[in-house]
Amino acid sequence: MKLKRFAAAASFLISSSLLFATTSDSIQQKQTEEHLISLDVEARMDWQIVDHKSSLDRTQTGFIGKYIALKAHGQLAEGLTYTWRQRFSRTPKDNTFWDQTDILDINYKFGKFDVGAGKQIVLIGGYEYDRPPINLMCPNLFISNVACYQFGVSGGYQLTPNDHLAFQVSQSLFATPQDRNLYAYNLMWRGSHNIFDLFRLETIWSVNEIEYQKGKYCNYVALGNKFLIKDNITVLVDLMTRTYPENRIFKNNTFMGEIAWTPFSKWKFTAKMSYDCNRGVNTTDKTEVARGSQLVIGGIVAEWYPLIKARHLLKVHAAAFASAGVNNNPADLMQKDTFYGSIGLTWHMNLLNIK
Repeated sequence: MKLKRFAAAASFLISSSLLFATTSDSIQQKQTEEHLISLDVEARMDWQIVDHKSSLDRTQTGFIGKYIALKAHGQLAEGLTYTWRQRFSRTPKDNTFWDQTDILDINYKFGKFDVGAGKQIVLIGGYEYDRPPINLMCPNLFISNVACYQFGVSGGYQLTPNDHLAFQVSQSLFATPQDRNLYAYNLMWRGSHNIFDLFRLETIWSVNEIEYQKGKYCNYVALGNKFLIKDNITVLVDLMTRTYPENRIFKNNTFMGEIAWTPFSKWKFTAKMSYDCNRGVNTTDKTEVARGSQLVIGGIVAEWYPLIKARHLLKVHAAAFASAGVNNNPADLMQKDTFYGSIGLTWHMNLLNIK
């Protein structure tokens, strides 16, 4: 039954991908094609304030180093590329070096096909999930808890010039140092298409079978949608549901909506709202959103880019978010009636380029 459901969802994704189109080339990919190695440093520092039910959380308030990472990418031979990102601000979970390695992936592209292996981003749909960690501003509960970097292998096919389908087998999101023999099977489609010349629709959709106990699987369906309206308005809508064998569909969900306005080249204003819930009753299931949780998070972000160059970037941001509802995971930043505010500085520095 589990394989039939996954096959049906996979068929739906494949058939949908023939109706829409996608663009996948990014600036980084183009730079990768030109360099043997490009070495960068990314860093972010914030001053933040966290208030729970009108009580200041002194452990979370003040200056904080949010992110620092070393990133290298390049092309070793025709079609053979690599990416490495070492994040030094992460705490190893089991005293291993690999916990701080987000990505260490090698990829080979030949014709319309591509294959990859290494420590990869687990192929789960959604634009909030797709963001680099350095750019996350008060993410939803699922994003805050998902173990998104795992060892795996992947293969992809360029269905059309603007349409890519990928399949990945990775270590499970719920694998532990005591039990690593758990796996995830992930199918993702990236798409992009002009809709009646009114706007451009881009998509990151996936279906995922995640092994949370040996022989027991949960199913994710994640639909990330980006609407590009005119030249300066972007709307994001992420829809995700997670189904377990003992829980009915739509009991464990994450929804996110965002609208971003760029009135000038160096300014961006964003309003965002997310909703996480887990109304499941099975206490043996592993999940990123704690059982009994129903939390809404909403807020605004202003970003200013005083420096934008091909090899360097500097960004200043101010953000304010508030939450309402229930969160039964005390480790999360956003709890019931929480206010979170931050002012921060982000910079990207290119240290070395060898062609």
